[in-house]
Amino acid sequence: MRLLVIGDIVGRPGLDRLKEELPLLLKNENIDFCVVNGENSAGGKGIKTKEYDEIISYGADFVTMGNHLYYRKDMANVYITLPRLLLPANITNLTGNNYVIVEKNNVKVGVFNLVGRAEMGDNFTANATNPFTEAIKVIEQLDNENVDFKILDFHAEATAEKIALAQYLKDKINCFFGTHTHVQTADEMIFDTGMAYITDVGMVGPSDSVLGLKKEIAIERFLTEKFIKYECSSNKAIFNAIIVEFDDNTKKAISIKRINN
Repeated sequence: MRLLVIGDIVGRPGLDRLKEELPLLLKNENIDFCVVNGENSAGGKGIKTKEYDEIISYGADFVTMGNHLYYRKDMANVYITLPRLLLPANITNLTGNNYVIVEKNNVKVGVFNLVGRAEMGDNFTANATNPFTEAIKVIEQLDNENVDFKILDFHAEATAEKIALAQYLKDKINCFFGTHTHVQTADEMIFDTGMAYITDVGMVGPSDSVLGLKKEIAIERFLTEKFIKYECSSNKAIFNAIIVEFDDNTKKAISIKRINN
């Protein structure tokens, strides 16, 4: 089985680059399943039905979220009606879509989404439970569904929290990838248990920017220490992703490759 994971889609530039790259990757790399993080796809923060439909139409099987799911408050009741959209399983004020299962060619893949608590801000962590304990609950649910592969998008800031959770889950799931920082890490690896891992996949977002947002605004915020509303940048997007290949018999990862272009 070959899995493609694509980093956070940021705004219209990210969606345009996804449209350009994803269909070609699916074909040229013989991809079986694709996961895309879409939590920044609507103008740089959150997601709406339009962006969700776009991402699915380009070939994604799963669309994961993160801390910006609260940004589009009008979407709260819509999220759980979108069948391939995942909500972080450890948030407390939205329920549903804790995992999504897709089956193709007699292979069942279950994906779940969690958010970190370290360095994510007090307002956010007040509405998120412990990702370590919540992960075990979801894994048990996926085991009851008899999935062949269990995949986790851990949307978190702190690298230590990501690595610690990966160590905790390395014999329980098949692939652990981090999102949220928008900066691709060069630490892709396969654990001794056969779990594929990367601390952060990166982003598909404007290259001449600060994490996909207008650099002038970011600089001004740091210089003045005042709140200025971020705006999505508008130049051509970089494309960050990983491709993982698994042994169909052992279900262990046999290769992991970063894409950064």
